[in-house]
Amino acid sequence: MRIAMLIFIALCAGAIPVPRADARTLSLPDDLTDQAGAGADQSVAERVASTRGLDGAELIKIGDLHEVQNHLLEALPYYRRALAAFRMKKDRRGEATALVKIGRVQERQGHYAEAYSSLHEAMPLLAAEDRAQAQAFLSLGRVSEALGQMAEAERAYQESGTRFLRAQERPGYNESLIRLGGLFIAQGRTADGLASLQKALRDAREREDHAQEITILTAMGDNHMKGDDRGAALALYQEGLRLAEVRRDVRAEAGLRVRLARLYEADDRSAEGATFAWRALALYQSLKDRAMEADTWSLLGSLHQEEGNLPLAVEYYERALALYRALRDQTREAASLANLATIYEAQGLQQQALDTKQQAVRLLQPRP
Repeated sequence: MRIAMLIFIALCAGAIPVPRADARTLSLPDDLTDQAGAGADQSVAERVASTRGLDGAELIKIGDLHEVQNHLLEALPYYRRALAAFRMKKDRRGEATALVKIGRVQERQGHYAEAYSSLHEAMPLLAAEDRAQAQAFLSLGRVSEALGQMAEAERAYQESGTRFLRAQERPGYNESLIRLGGLFIAQGRTADGLASLQKALRDAREREDHAQEITILTAMGDNHMKGDDRGAALALYQEGLRLAEVRRDVRAEAGLRVRLARLYEADDRSAEGATFAWRALALYQSLKDRAMEADTWSLLGSLHQEEGNLPLAVEYYERALALYRALRDQTREAASLANLATIYEAQGLQQQALDTKQQAVRLLQPRP
């Protein structure tokens, strides 16, 4: 059971900063509570039903508006309606577009098997346009990697890179290199991975593509963290953070602050880590990214648990739990419950700990 609890805690790690008083008074966002439960399903269905006169392209645009605001539960029905509309007109290009967008949302939701299926269905329908195929292969590579299908992920990234080159799109080609580098490192092919990332870094700097430079510095920092070289990781994360702040890239800054918080936690400097985590939390809240906000509350719970502040750890785990429930992320919901159970045990609340563990187990059990 102890191993299972550690796995759960690892799943929940994530963090971000805001003044503590503000955090304590933060309520669950209206757009999340509106989306939770059967009432939310009915509300979304009613809104989609009101668009019956729109064609596939118009439905795609509405879905895009929701997706860019991280309203994934809202976006998906519009993309599905668009898919049906394109199929009725036998518009293969439109059908492929809708399937790729559905796959992208499913990927962002963590529904990798469904995303894999959607993307595979789209591939034969894609027009012979290198850029469109390259983007689809890039998505397929990410999803395959998430599913542990490393050989297929490698092939997809290579296909993506080839098509981006043919389309003379260097940023896309560089992204393929970055993904390949990360994949190689994950497989233990560190030399190949770092060579790919260094090549991508040189190209990004040559083009003054600071966004990609931040991505590469982050990936290289991640590699050093896996190798337990925290000093090298710290330098890379800090360089990336400086660039993100100069560019006012809020999402990149938040991601790097989360990593720095985890680094300090691993270095038994949880109080310093919390400073980075609070700021990251504020940034994700400004982006209305509820999934990352939840992960960050969970990280804050872990940091305060390490500090021995169990009441605050409980509070932050509960905030994460509420968000995961609203997002219907049962895996992370179970992880939050497992985190809470460890604290209840430490507090001597054995029955409450047992009940909470059982809730977590039920969530993870396959449903008929």
